[in-house]
Amino acid sequence: MNIGLLSDIHVDINYDGSDRVTPAICDTIKNLDIDLFITAGDISSDHRLTLETVDRIEKGSGRDCLFVSGNHDLWNEKHPGTTTSENYFAMAAHPHNLASGPVKLKDGWSAAGDTCWYDYSFGSSSIFSFEDFQRRSHDERVWQDSIMTDWGRADKETHDWFLGRLEESITDAEGDIIAVTHMLPVEDFTVPVPDPTWDYFNAFLGSRSLGELLLRHSRVKYSVCGHVHYRKQVIRDGINFICQCLGYNTEWVDTDDPFVEVPKCMKIITI
Repeated sequence: MNIGLLSDIHVDINYDGSDRVTPAICDTIKNLDIDLFITAGDISSDHRLTLETVDRIEKGSGRDCLFVSGNHDLWNEKHPGTTTSENYFAMAAHPHNLASGPVKLKDGWSAAGDTCWYDYSFGSSSIFSFEDFQRRSHDERVWQDSIMTDWGRADKETHDWFLGRLEESITDAEGDIIAVTHMLPVEDFTVPVPDPTWDYFNAFLGSRSLGELLLRHSRVKYSVCGHVHYRKQVIRDGINFICQCLGYNTEWVDTDDPFVEVPKCMKIITI
């Protein structure tokens, strides 16, 4: 079974008069003989558009698209009357959102996952205090989640809530597991320092305790994440950690054409 991995496709930000990314993903899935597509969030910045995009990918490719919501998907900019929790559960109701529970694959494998959140553990605690991170702004730059999301509780409480949901999903999954989160589980994928800006903003990219949770479960063989727009892979204690993001077209090096960039970026694993 060939599984295609690609995160942070941002169909609205990469929009240029029409949706350029979804057709490129569908073509790539068919051309590379991919049996299942998994995306680790930030499909768009509008939860309704995210759900429409998942359905378009499935119809256009003829393959299932498993996904988790990213922080952008949860933003309420387009629907200011909704809460973050309402946006989250509207997407979680989709049968192929892993937040609705683990999905059994083939040959003794399952996929399990959720958005997850951050607990500031990737920020530089030697420079900044916990209270500094709680402001979610530094040097005149504001982390947009502080404007676009409101869980009604502190980030650490949201993080702990997600960890509990993920642990339950992994426990319920059968066989070997592909774990999918939007947030980073390992510090290897954070923005390299020294960089005074990212000494601070790495705090909002993921969590050490998320990685520790995954490493406690020996059946987790792959960890797929997004969020940081990197394309990087590390192996640690039996888990292949993969961050495979399409990102913004302004970040693409050689082309502005998604029909070139998507197949170059798509990561395929075989189980």
